[in-house]
Parts: sequence; C-alpha cells; structure tokens
Amino acid sequence: MIVHDERSCTTRKLECSFVLYALGYTAVYVPIFVIVILRSPQQFFSVLLPFHLLGMTQNLVAFVLTIRDLYVRRFSQPNQKPTWLLLIVTTGGVGRIVYIFKYALKPRSPSTSA
Repeated sequence: MIVHDERSCTTRKLECSFVLYALGYTAVYVPIFVIVILRSPQQFFSVLLPFHLLGMTQNLVAFVLTIRDLYVRRFSQPNQKPTWLLLIVTTGGVGRIVYIFKYALKPRSPSTSA
C-alpha cells in the first residue's frame, strides 16, 4: 500500500512554483537588462545590480531544484538520467527549460517521491 505524503506534495508544488517564477523573472529581466545596458551602461550598478543579484540567486536555487527533481525521478531507460544531466548542465539553460516543461512539471511516480 502506497501512502501519499501530503507534505511532499505541497513541497513539490512549491518547488515547481519557484522554478517557474525564476524562469518568468529571467524572461522579464533579460530584455530590461539589454535595454538599460544599450542605452546607458553606467546605470547598471546603480539601477540593475540588485535585480541582477536577485535573479542570479533565484536561478541558482531553481537550478538546484531541477537537478534534485532529475535525481529523484524514475526514467524508463537507464541512460536518460545522465543524458538529461549533461543537457541541463551544458546547454546554458535551454536544456533546463526543456526538462522543466517535459518532466519536472509532471508528477513523479509515487515510489520515487522524496
């Protein structure tokens, strides 16, 4: 009999929400960053640095949560986990975005929930 842990379900929802929030923050921040840098680069430190550091911190935490999801998720083929790890780490965020929408937003099998 599989016992469904409500706390782990809530934690997983919070993790997914945070990862999506970090991606949304980045999607909004990057165009603003480019505009400010192109118009007046000297304003970077006075205007954008706090937001830049916040975005870096959020994305580092989201990266760790994505790797954690990859670690606890069960895949149908044994080579999928190391392949996804390489894609997430080496593609500069593109692999992470693909993984998030392909796997991380979907529920894990009950036997692998951490």
